[in-house]
Amino acid sequence: MMPDTNPPTAAVVPQDCDGLRLDRVATTLLSNGVSRSRMQAWIREGRLRIDGVPVDKPGFLVEAEQRLDLEVPVLEVPEPGSPLEPTVLFEDEYLAVIDKPSGLTMHGRTAGDHQATVASWLVDRYGDNLPIGQGAERPGIVHRLDKDTSGVCLVAFQKNTFEDLVAQFRDRSIDKEYRALCYGKPRFQSDWINTRLKADPRRMDRVRTTRSEVHGTRDARTYWEVLEQFDKFCWLSVKPHTGRKHQIRVHLASIFLPLVGDPHYRAKNFGPGMFPPGAPEVRRTLLHAHAITFEHPELGGRHTYRSEPAIVIQDFLTALFAQSGT
Repeated sequence: MMPDTNPPTAAVVPQDCDGLRLDRVATTLLSNGVSRSRMQAWIREGRLRIDGVPVDKPGFLVEAEQRLDLEVPVLEVPEPGSPLEPTVLFEDEYLAVIDKPSGLTMHGRTAGDHQATVASWLVDRYGDNLPIGQGAERPGIVHRLDKDTSGVCLVAFQKNTFEDLVAQFRDRSIDKEYRALCYGKPRFQSDWINTRLKADPRRMDRVRTTRSEVHGTRDARTYWEVLEQFDKFCWLSVKPHTGRKHQIRVHLASIFLPLVGDPHYRAKNFGPGMFPPGAPEVRRTLLHAHAITFEHPELGGRHTYRSEPAIVIQDFLTALFAQSGT
């Protein structure tokens, strides 16, 4: 857990630290459990002064008797009990399975980013020594969910556990099931989408399908199955075999089954004007990470954890059932 007290804000460099790197000395004297990578981020932001002068180079060599002053930023975390607070489905000393709400970003852009994220919530709850194999801005995070996507995801507390889970994702031995509320009528009851993806050259925050196999394209496989078919909508179980950026969203849109509420991957002739009577206002993509199955790195055995869809999805389904008379 995080220390009970905040990091000290000032210290004098002792003789035995003369000539050492600023980030090393500051982590020793001022961190109170804050990781060196986070201290480096604070230094780069200009939050540390030496004898009153801001220094933004973590590798700066300090001298004995110099005074260090640190401006400790306030780490924003989701408010307890708020709609953005994650729910813990399982936890032990090695890992946790959490239910991420829609609207909460997994992590900031840098280790010094102070916005409320899953990463900041993890640091606040479990401490600042979580594994950072995915980058200093992603403490404990094994894999990502899009900001609008709700549902189950894995986090790790120890380096060996983290590396094992990442290897399971890489080997594709972790099973993930999503639930997707889409526009349209599928041609089949179930099918595979085997369409490669590449970055969209016009919109770098998006991807697009491609037939090309040149460098920069990536294979992507998605299995889907109809759970419920309505007049102009469908409720799908979706199991991605690969884990590419926006894979489910762009794959479903490519077969004219775009996700309800998706602001980017849409298809013509679909929109809110088709909503059934009584449908809730939709301000998010109606995609939910429903279940995850993995082998526990330390205890062994296959474990499955599930999360029920968010209220807005359930209410939309209720409206669809009411319209269809079922």
